[in-house]
Amino acid sequence: MKRIITLLILCLIAMPVIAKKKPVQPSERAVFHNNQGVTYLNQGEEERAEFEFKTAVELSPEYAEAYNNLGIIYEMKGQYTQAEIYFKRALSIDKNYASAYNHLGAVYLKQKKLDDAIKIIKKAIKKEPTFADAYYNLGLCYIEKTRTEYPKSYIKYAEAEFKKATELNPNLKLVHTELAQLYRDLGDYEHAVIRYRLALEDDPADIATWLKMGNLYLEMKEPFKAQNTFLKAVELNPNSAEAHQQLAMFYYNEGRIEDALGEFEEVTRLKPISEAAYFKVGTLKLNIGDNKKQAGDLNGASVYYTDAAAALKQALNINPNFADASYNLGLAYLKLGQNEDAKKQWEHTLVLDQNNARTLYNLGTLYNYLGDKTAAREKLCKFMRLGVKEFTTEWETAKKIVDANGGCP
Repeated sequence: MKRIITLLILCLIAMPVIAKKKPVQPSERAVFHNNQGVTYLNQGEEERAEFEFKTAVELSPEYAEAYNNLGIIYEMKGQYTQAEIYFKRALSIDKNYASAYNHLGAVYLKQKKLDDAIKIIKKAIKKEPTFADAYYNLGLCYIEKTRTEYPKSYIKYAEAEFKKATELNPNLKLVHTELAQLYRDLGDYEHAVIRYRLALEDDPADIATWLKMGNLYLEMKEPFKAQNTFLKAVELNPNSAEAHQQLAMFYYNEGRIEDALGEFEEVTRLKPISEAAYFKVGTLKLNIGDNKKQAGDLNGASVYYTDAAAALKQALNINPNFADASYNLGLAYLKLGQNEDAKKQWEHTLVLDQNNARTLYNLGTLYNYLGDKTAAREKLCKFMRLGVKEFTTEWETAKKIVDANGGCP
């Protein structure tokens, strides 16, 4: 192994001076293992990266960069105490190491030690005034400080730090998206759109940013732009369940039931464990079935009710505690004329949510229809005691049934 030897040259001068301690140069072999670790880290192989960084410090115990990289590994793992130890070790070797200050500040930020984080990150900036990532982290600190010390606001400081970060590195996508969210929270939609577009210039295929911008357009009451943005996300990645989900919700809120159904069904294909998507499919098919029934197409309605029941069952298979899916499944059974199945399903819904007002009312009226006056009175009295304001008409109906059966105890 070739060893690098640093020569110390003593200069004899009239007045003695104290030489500043310089970081010890690592061996070539240590540098090799550190670089291997960086390669593995970039490939997402954290365990192999950690081994390489530890090998590097074993070979060169004064290797600041390797300690910093180990700190990054533990920061990514969420083991902040260990990360802090490694960052501080790097700084004890090299007090001018801006990256270690920045990462140590990020660790303090994640631990909500905001004043410590701000102090340390400012040191990183002092050591390296063009360090864009440090300005970004400092902006995050001020946003978090605003959240924790509300109603005090540090937004103007956050905005200034983010802008500085993007001036130094215009391609720092995360800064653009953070600044966009900041403007969005402030109601400054025009600048929010600008920042989202800058982020997309840096990464045109970033589905998450397209979806955020689509939701921003919805807040701005611009549904046409929102739709085009969601469609762009689907076009960029037809296999993104999240993109189809967002487009489906857009269609759903616009009352475009058939379009929404198609998108939710696509979500169930791409993400078979999505109980929410199956729930929406079942609910929309119930609505379409009702429309068919009103139009006099009883056979068509029956087909949709049957399909609705199947989708809602699947939602419950994925999440047995999904009370709303259980309630809607009871509705599907009722619409299919399967009264006993509806009754059992709604009883199960009350096991999941004993104060589910819709279920208490529907089950009470079903018991009354089936002739079980005692059970009807029990469920409807409990429904009435809940006093849910939006069910005024149902409350009046329940009261008539209860009064006809002797009133509530």
